[in-house]
Amino acid sequence: MTATRRQIIAAFSRASPWHWMVAGNIAVMAALVLYKYFDYPVIQYSFLLANYHFGFMKRAFLGSVLALVEDQTHLREAFWIHLATWLTTMALFVVLFRRTFGFAGNNIRLFVFTFGSPFFFKNFFHTIGFFDIYGCLFAIATLLIPIGRLFPLLVGAGCTVLVLIHHVQFLLYLPVIGVIAVIRYFCLRSFSRADIVYAAIVALPPCAAFLASTFIAAPVPPEQLLDYMRTRAADPLPVVNISIWYTTIADELAKTADMFGKNALRLPVYAGLIALHWPLIKFIRGLYAAIAVATHRHLVAFGFAGITLGYLVILVFVFDYARWFSNWAVCMILLMHAMALLRRNDAAGPNFATHGREKRDVTLGWILTAIPRVGLTIPF
Repeated sequence: MTATRRQIIAAFSRASPWHWMVAGNIAVMAALVLYKYFDYPVIQYSFLLANYHFGFMKRAFLGSVLALVEDQTHLREAFWIHLATWLTTMALFVVLFRRTFGFAGNNIRLFVFTFGSPFFFKNFFHTIGFFDIYGCLFAIATLLIPIGRLFPLLVGAGCTVLVLIHHVQFLLYLPVIGVIAVIRYFCLRSFSRADIVYAAIVALPPCAAFLASTFIAAPVPPEQLLDYMRTRAADPLPVVNISIWYTTIADELAKTADMFGKNALRLPVYAGLIALHWPLIKFIRGLYAAIAVATHRHLVAFGFAGITLGYLVILVFVFDYARWFSNWAVCMILLMHAMALLRRNDAAGPNFATHGREKRDVTLGWILTAIPRVGLTIPF
């Protein structure tokens, strides 16, 4: 046996169950990528074909960007663009986790319960092409970019782009981005009244984009839009839900009301999936208790309530419950990173490992690792 082989075997023998869980999650994600590669994203393809050719309309920003650089869009771009977005988001999350908590000691366990959660990257790839991940990506960027005079302007511009990509981002990720921005720009530095006015002004464009996307109808009849989208398609386009560019709030509410009976029966499934994250929930509670200033604790509490209220509104109007519960959980993980910035300087924060609960935590960690996704509309 060569020395190199002995070193590899020794390294594997020293690996804890938590390191094996990280490897298991990476293997599951690789399998998801392979599966999605052979699952042609025709519906997601149509999302990239709508643009501002006829004038402003909702969910047409990415298609407009593509139209600037190519005359026609290929089917496989729906896969490769979103794969690149997914990998970029994942890489930035690893950078964020290392900056906020690091990987020393028991923090690998925290990494398993966040990075490996079926609510997070595994589900983002299952829902590839549905634009949710862009909000998460920008929320992570908001946690990472330096604080300076341009910080509010960058956040406001990014939020406006998110709403133009998909107007549901206004309730999906803008609330957690807002909480993160307030914590970093106002709680971690001295500020003036001018800073408050500045932040209020840059918050106006995302609101205007949301109102425009919600209430301005597509400027041409559905048949004309569909014909144009097919001219933009380099590959056959057999399936297009053209109604998504024409659906009103009343239409969305009616469809969700029709689905609510079935969705209500599935609520215990989502509650069970959240319960599997119990060690993470306790850790977040500990972080909240470690916040130094009472005003900051109140801000976090109001932020949690505001984020959750936004998701309750989404649940009333849009029936893709598996997506919304997953994204809410991701927002809680992102809020956790923001809360960690507010810890007392003399407090290291809570320890993720619970004495006497090792077996329970390992069992829950393996269960979460084994769950490949939560779903798009219904669980699994």
